[in-house]
Amino acid sequence: MKSAKLLRRLFLLSVALLIVYLSHQPSLKPPLDLFPQQDKLFHMVEFGGLGLALVLNSELFGRKRRKFLMASAGIGWAVLDEIHQFFIPGRFCSFQDVLADTAGLLLALWLFSRLYSESNGN
Repeated sequence: MKSAKLLRRLFLLSVALLIVYLSHQPSLKPPLDLFPQQDKLFHMVEFGGLGLALVLNSELFGRKRRKFLMASAGIGWAVLDEIHQFFIPGRFCSFQDVLADTAGLLLALWLFSRLYSESNGN
C-alpha cells in the first residue's frame, strides 16, 4: 500500500513541476491555431490534471474542509503560476488565464472527487 501512496505523491509533484516547467518557457504556442483563445482550453486541461492529482492525494488535506483546502491550494498554484510568468520574457500575467485554470481545477475536483469516492465505496 505504501507504493501506491508514493506513486500518488509523485504524480502530484510531477503535475506541479510540469506546470512550472511549461510556465517557464519563453514562448509557448499551441501547435495548431484552431480557434481564438484556445490557450484557455489548455489551461483548463493543465489544471484539470492538478485537480486529479489533488483528489488522489486528498488525505493530505485532512477531513474538515478538505474540498475547500484542495481548491485553495490549486487556485493558489494558478495565481503563483501567473505571477511567475510575469518574470519570464515573452510571457505575461493574465487574470483570464487564472480564471481558466480555476475552471479546469474546480471541474476536475468535482468530477474526480465523485468518481474517486464511488470507486472507494464512499
